[in-house]
Amino acid sequence: MTSTIPAPTDVGALANRINFHTRDQHNKIDAQMSVKFAFAMKHGFIYRQGILAFYYIFQAIEQEIDRILENAETKQELQTKEILNQFWVDDFRRSDKILQDLEVLYAKEYPKKTDLHEFIQQNVLPMQQQAFVDYVHQGIQNSPTTVLAYCHVLYLALFAGGRVMRSTVYRSTGLFPKFPDLTPEEVVRRGTNFFTFSSEGVTAENQLRKDYKRGYELATRQGLTEEQKLDIIEVSNAIFEWNTRVISELGEINRQELMGKLSFKLITFALDEWKHTEKLSRKQKSLVLAMGVMIQILAMWWMLRRFF
Repeated sequence: MTSTIPAPTDVGALANRINFHTRDQHNKIDAQMSVKFAFAMKHGFIYRQGILAFYYIFQAIEQEIDRILENAETKQELQTKEILNQFWVDDFRRSDKILQDLEVLYAKEYPKKTDLHEFIQQNVLPMQQQAFVDYVHQGIQNSPTTVLAYCHVLYLALFAGGRVMRSTVYRSTGLFPKFPDLTPEEVVRRGTNFFTFSSEGVTAENQLRKDYKRGYELATRQGLTEEQKLDIIEVSNAIFEWNTRVISELGEINRQELMGKLSFKLITFALDEWKHTEKLSRKQKSLVLAMGVMIQILAMWWMLRRFF
């Protein structure tokens, strides 16, 4: 049995098998996330909706992990607990970190933490978000070892891409509210906990990632049946599909809410969405840009007529 992180060519490693069987899904959502993330950087209200959505998703996963670690009863729950104990530590938890970010992002609407927590508890999730949360709970309760799909797909995705995303957010200080006693840089640091796995710097994060991958591999190589591994791979594919649905749903919700509201917010939203559409050619995007300028001129004319 290997005692190190498996090589990419090691076909016996569960992580490699997941990566192989989800390659197409990964490439698809990676392209989508790159476009959507760049788009969200220009619209803070969209960015924080995305962060809020991932709060509920990671909360559901971690509720199930906690339940298994603290109250495992069935044979498969005990098996999963034994595997989790070999690599899972509190530094990986994201829901608590995301909550800290939401306290910054929603500070204007909910200056008191208790008010924000009440909003989060009472918030009615959009259909696809709620369906994903339900899928997490029901799936893990029916087949506890499938929690290992989330442990690989979502948490390692943050390890791999979180640092890049964090760097991008650092340069987008306009996403966050202004605080009189904090510099923009300090606000950003307080609002990017989701992408940060250690307060001790990059070296500590790299070591944490290595420990996680090594522990995951050692625990799953011999600790699972082939049938369980196939179930985990199947759920891994589903996670990518669910993420795509949740992200697409947020875009559709914002589009519908802003339609009919002739405002600068609507114009910039629509213009940026068109500019970031992958299907448009360079010539088409130039045309969209020209149309956007004309729309803004018409909007200004309309506003002047309305008020003067």
